[in-house]
Amino acid sequence: MDTIHTSLPSVTMDLSFLHLVVSQLCHDLVSPIGAVNNGVELIEELGSTPDSEAFDLIAQSGQAAAAKLQCFRLAWGRAGASSDTRLADVRQVLVEYFAGETRIDLHWPSDPTAEAVDYAPGALQLLLNAVLAVATTLTRGGQISVKMDVSDVGAPFEIDATGQNLRVPEILPELLAGRTRASLDHRTVAAGFASLLGRALGVPLTVSQPSTELVRIAGRLPILSFP
Repeated sequence: MDTIHTSLPSVTMDLSFLHLVVSQLCHDLVSPIGAVNNGVELIEELGSTPDSEAFDLIAQSGQAAAAKLQCFRLAWGRAGASSDTRLADVRQVLVEYFAGETRIDLHWPSDPTAEAVDYAPGALQLLLNAVLAVATTLTRGGQISVKMDVSDVGAPFEIDATGQNLRVPEILPELLAGRTRASLDHRTVAAGFASLLGRALGVPLTVSQPSTELVRIAGRLPILSFP
């Protein structure tokens, strides 16, 4: 097995990249939080007899905002790079994140073997960002499938996005392979973060499009121990 560091190597990013991360976070949170405000305003208009529609709007929007925050905390915060983060945690935050996305379904069955593995710090954060990156290609919705094949030499994975009229940013393959520092935008910020982590961990990522309705991101996560 390759030598794996027990702490994530230093990752350097410029200020513009940090601005993009914060912008993306705020962009995704504006909608559900705004819907909460709309629900509160609706209750105020109805006076002392709020109806179930207002309460449902508040509850659903609050859950969506909380799910996005938890996902971004693991995707871009220190918690996601910790060795204490488990695969089951990453899977669950993504399940809850996409539960609030009406156009995208996530197919990622629980795998007790894969969830028992100790992954290198930052490896699961890389996987999470790769899922968010492939989701941006589903401009008209579709399905994301995550497959892993864990062994004592690593954890190869494939993330498939299936849908119609997929749009793959031109810089995505080069970006994930770590061969470019091209200008990023809101659609490639997760891919940019995955690229940074991939370079730090020595994990090359590949992007392929086997058909007009399928985009695949693949790689191999480093592990610390295998049960």
